Amino acid sequence: MDQKKELLWGVLAGFLSCLLWILSIPPFEFPEAAYIAFVPLLIWLRSQPSWRRSLGLAFAVGAIAWFVILIWLRHVTWLGTLGLAAILGLFFLVWVAQARWLLPRAASSNFFGRLLAWFAIAGTWVLLEWSREWIFYGFPWAPLALSQWERPVVLQVSAWTGSLGVSFLLIFFNACVAHTLWMRATSNKGKFWSGWFSPDLYAGLLALLACIVLFFKSLPAPGSFDTLLRVGVVQPYILPELKWEQGREAENLALLERQTEFVGAMENDLILWPESATPWPIKGNGVMQMRLEKFVQQLGRPILMGNLAYNSAENTWENGVFLVNPDSGLSSKYYIKRALVPFGEYVPKPFDWFFKKFVPNMGAFLPGHIPELLPLKIKERRYFCGPLVCYEDVFPTLARASVRAGAELLFVATNNAWYGEEGGASQHAAHSVLRAVENRRPVVRCGNGGWSGWIDAYGTVREVLRDDRGSIYFCGGGNFTIGQDRRWLRQKSFYTRNGDWFIGVCAGGVAICLLFAFRRQGLGD
Repeated sequence: MDQKKELLWGVLAGFLSCLLWILSIPPFEFPEAAYIAFVPLLIWLRSQPSWRRSLGLAFAVGAIAWFVILIWLRHVTWLGTLGLAAILGLFFLVWVAQARWLLPRAASSNFFGRLLAWFAIAGTWVLLEWSREWIFYGFPWAPLALSQWERPVVLQVSAWTGSLGVSFLLIFFNACVAHTLWMRATSNKGKFWSGWFSPDLYAGLLALLACIVLFFKSLPAPGSFDTLLRVGVVQPYILPELKWEQGREAENLALLERQTEFVGAMENDLILWPESATPWPIKGNGVMQMRLEKFVQQLGRPILMGNLAYNSAENTWENGVFLVNPDSGLSSKYYIKRALVPFGEYVPKPFDWFFKKFVPNMGAFLPGHIPELLPLKIKERRYFCGPLVCYEDVFPTLARASVRAGAELLFVATNNAWYGEEGGASQHAAHSVLRAVENRRPVVRCGNGGWSGWIDAYGTVREVLRDDRGSIYFCGGGNFTIGQDRRWLRQKSFYTRNGDWFIGVCAGGVAICLLFAFRRQGLGD
């Protein structure tokens, strides 16, 4: 293939893979695109293009795809969105580099050698997604598994492997399809195993079939769902730039209270407020605390809220979840956010010296260190709630730690109003679906302006708060009835008990594959 054709086919393959990748991620409703998103790029890599073109195209595809996926972030920072997309593009470049090196070697291998190669390509993707949880201050946003958030059939494997098992399945299927199409296009059509009846394609289909079988085995028995509690959700939809505007604090608080009284008139056991619900902190501000305690007493039911705690002596803040009961007031026990937003809620090292030098009196948020559970007394029963604040539901380890500590349901208090009315809220909410399946716990979310709703332990979105136009972005409220399968009331999933064991399996598979590839021309005889 001459250089011009190589470049032309590469650009076309990169464009198709980039487009399908983007369309597979919410808010787009095309999850099936994830099964073939990287097929064009893998086929082009199989033709052994030059390394310079392979890596250049890989970075361009990764950076562009991530920029579009995260386009809602521009409402906060254009520069940050571009920089983050570029960093994430480097992760994609590493994956493409491994695939570019491995694919020609897999071609000369037997079926089992090729399966090992497809395992390694999928395993490398998983390892890169996992590493994003802790590299560069942690940003495991939008794993490929997120594409399936409305497809519970595929998601059930997450209860064993974590959601990264779903990402593995998708990449493995992509590799199997890409090899099948390559052989179909380059081999004699009369050859049985080189055509559509490829054993590689059967291997990919078999993996999908295993997920379908697992789904039917995981289905709850009829009548096995018990009602846990009924919650009222309040969406005040106060724009962040107006929330703390001087002179409007009292007006914003009055709006929150009016909406709560409206929801409180419904039949429910508990009221939920979103992240940083009030314009003043509930802890560290005696006036605000007294007002809320009196309000809750008049309301006659507890409020579980995202809010702030302020220590004036040390000029430090805590972002967390607080419980106010009608009889006992503000609980001394509260949850502190464990995963703070870098450059938003704290300044990471080594950049802190700069801010200390030029902004010495700048306040700082302190992180929490334990998955503090909040007890909810509902009639004669007590439930333990595992709170998560803002993008903490993106981190699998945080939700898992809360469930391991005894959480019977997870509550996410968030404020996505910073990011406009585009795809940010739905994209964020999709992560809660993954956490629900992984840990077999219902997840209820309350957002300042949406997405508010709840997800059952099998990843089915049961209810979403919408207005008359069907939009999630509005000022109002509503009721949810939260239920749980009796099997999981006292039981933890395999993933919750054993954690990221699948990461070790992927790392081992990648290592074995690379060892064979280095020692031989192919991967098998």
